[in-house]
Amino acid sequence: MPVERGSLLFTVVDVAGHPELEGHSVHEAFREHEWRVLAVGSAAAQPAQSSMDTLAGIRFRRPGFDWRPSQGKVLRAGDRVVLATTRRGLDILMTGVQPHPPDRRG
Repeated sequence: MPVERGSLLFTVVDVAGHPELEGHSVHEAFREHEWRVLAVGSAAAQPAQSSMDTLAGIRFRRPGFDWRPSQGKVLRAGDRVVLATTRRGLDILMTGVQPHPPDRRG
């Protein structure tokens, strides 16, 4: 995912309550230059932590995560996803607010 000069962040998010994710396929949930779903697992099968965790507690081979999810898989409230995001993308996901694009008239 191109991020130009920005940072690429990896995080774990429960799908429930995120309208940008919930009810959308993995393909539809992709937002160019903002975030991409890398893996899908069950929120119930994972340790109870916060709705947004870091990857510190996730082993990449951990059972319960599909690291090659079908692009047609629909994300449901009981799912937990591993995302690659930009800082702006994470802000949009966590606040639900779309920031205004920068003024490029200069």
